[in-house]
Amino acid sequence: MTYPALGEGVPTFEQLESEYGTATDELCQAHESIIESILEEEEQLISKHRSHIDEVVSVVKEEMSLLNDVDKPGSDVEQYVELLDATLLKKIQVITQFRSKLLNFHKHLKTEE
Repeated sequence: MTYPALGEGVPTFEQLESEYGTATDELCQAHESIIESILEEEEQLISKHRSHIDEVVSVVKEEMSLLNDVDKPGSDVEQYVELLDATLLKKIQVITQFRSKLLNFHKHLKTEE
């Protein structure tokens, strides 16, 4: 599985020049709009980061519990594998969702530049 790189999808100067050309009013409006978005997204991103950390800690606690259970004599290894897989998928989903917001915010920052 490949993940988008930081900065992927950021419009180049040439693309912006092609889109706006000499329409400076439109460019100024787009610039103001993206600045407003960045200010709103910054607060949301920081808040989301805090909740993301809480979610990740919760998932890590689940993993620790699974390890403690599987270390006990007579534990069900098949159940351990199934529960660990579900836990890892949950962790991937949590990280992927947060990273998507981060990439979008970074794109807006670079576009504004």
